[in-house]
Amino acid sequence: MQFFGRLVNTFSGVTNLFSNPFRVKEVAVADYTSSDRVREEGQLILFQNTPNRTWDCVLVNPRSPQSGFRLFQLGLEADALVNFQQYSSQLLPFYESSPQVLHTEVLQHLTDLIRNHPSWSVAHLAVELGIRECFHHSRVISSLERMQWLA
Repeated sequence: MQFFGRLVNTFSGVTNLFSNPFRVKEVAVADYTSSDRVREEGQLILFQNTPNRTWDCVLVNPRSPQSGFRLFQLGLEADALVNFQQYSSQLLPFYESSPQVLHTEVLQHLTDLIRNHPSWSVAHLAVELGIRECFHHSRVISSLERMQWLA
C-alpha cells in the first residue's frame, strides 16, 4: 500500500512539473516536515521534497507561520538554487511591508516580475506592483535613492 502512495505522490509531482513549476500555491508548512531544509533566508525556505523528487521554495506567512506559499517546485537542484537566490534577494521588502502581498495572485504577479525582469531593482518591482506600503520599506527607499543619484 505504501508503494502505491509513493507512486501517486511521484506521479502528481511529475504532472505538476510539466504544468507550471512556478505556479504559486498555498500550502501547509507541516506538509514539509519530512523534507530537508536546504536553504533559509528570512521567511523563505528551500526544501528538498524527497517524496516528490522536487525542490520546493516556500514563503512562510509571517502573519500565520503554519501556512505558506509554494513559489516554485523544480526538478533540478541547480535551477532551484538560482531561483531561490533571486527570490531571497528581492522578496523581503514586499512581504515585510504589506499584507496585500500575502495573497496568491499578488505573489504570482510579483514572482513572475522577478523572473521575467532579473535586472530590475526592488524599486522597479515596487512601482510595477503599485502597492503603496512597499515604498516605505528601507530597501525600496535606498534603491530609489540610488536611482536618483544615478540620474
